[in-house]
Amino acid sequence: MSSLNTVFMGTPEIASESLSHIAELEKLNVINLKSVYTKPPVWNNKKKEFTVSPVDKSASELGISVRTPKSLKNNTEEINFLKSLDLDLIIVVAFGIIIPPEILSIPKYGILNLHPSLLPDLRGPSPIHYAILKRMKFSGVSIMALDEGVDTGPIIAQQKTCIDKDEYFPALYKKLSLLGALLLAEVIKTVFKLRINVSQCGLRQDTAYSGSFSLTGLIGQEELKTDFFSDDPLEIYAKTRAFTESGGAFFAFRNKNVKIIEARLIAGENYGDKKTKEKCFDNAAERQIFDYCDYADYFPAAPLQGMMPDIPAGVIIKADKTGLFVSTVKKGIYIQLLKLKPEGKNVMDYNDFINGFRLKQGEECR
Repeated sequence: MSSLNTVFMGTPEIASESLSHIAELEKLNVINLKSVYTKPPVWNNKKKEFTVSPVDKSASELGISVRTPKSLKNNTEEINFLKSLDLDLIIVVAFGIIIPPEILSIPKYGILNLHPSLLPDLRGPSPIHYAILKRMKFSGVSIMALDEGVDTGPIIAQQKTCIDKDEYFPALYKKLSLLGALLLAEVIKTVFKLRINVSQCGLRQDTAYSGSFSLTGLIGQEELKTDFFSDDPLEIYAKTRAFTESGGAFFAFRNKNVKIIEARLIAGENYGDKKTKEKCFDNAAERQIFDYCDYADYFPAAPLQGMMPDIPAGVIIKADKTGLFVSTVKKGIYIQLLKLKPEGKNVMDYNDFINGFRLKQGEECR
């Protein structure tokens, strides 16, 4: 059988991972990769130069022609170019540019799209962040046929994976990138063998899935902001893990913003170990915090008891070479801050932060 004339469209690392696996399919004569589309280079103000996307870099290393239009909407030049390639398949992975209806109908067997969630849940631009924010136990990848909606096309294949309690965004992103690339390659090989339009072989989301779905949004400053005085410790910890590569969740300290790069939850004082959690919380929703906590047999909050019989949230209860701990709205649950980035400074570990700012026990973090 003749190989599939294919165009790949993608921009970030997750797309670069898929492109690498797709290039291997070309060696097997499964596809004939005609061109790669990616977003244009962006100006890096620190380096004072334009930076190409990970896909652009990978495609150039593979010797594949790259096109970088700012938009495909009403773009006659690009539409005519795609039509001239006699395409069998277009593959889209986190392209970041809307595919207009005129292009959807060009390839003979349709357009495949990789989405890093278990659709129909977590549609939209930030599914990996929101999987961590919602404290989901599992995530995964979906291969679907692209249509005019936002991640609404028929689902062709899915693969599930667990989210570890201490898993940060970079680790989950890397895991889903590889999982998605492998699954996408298998689907492409199936299309090559069956020669069927992908929109005709998937499960329609509006009829096959009866559950509810969430539409994720772009990450902004409001999502990144944390407040030890009001936010649940699970929310603070989830934000820390989800946003470590999106600017970083931050809190206010001495009228400056401090980003939390790495942290963990600690259960101490009266909580003891897991055997006592049934006595500590009287409902399942409250007890779930223990799924994310490490435990301390003894926690040195006692010196503060004389000053603050009921220690409020947002108070530094320990700041020395053994650790930096802040109280939360849950009595006996603490955030241990491991790596931070103060405003205008580089990332530093907790010990450098303590020494640099001369932190004192009892001081507030907002």
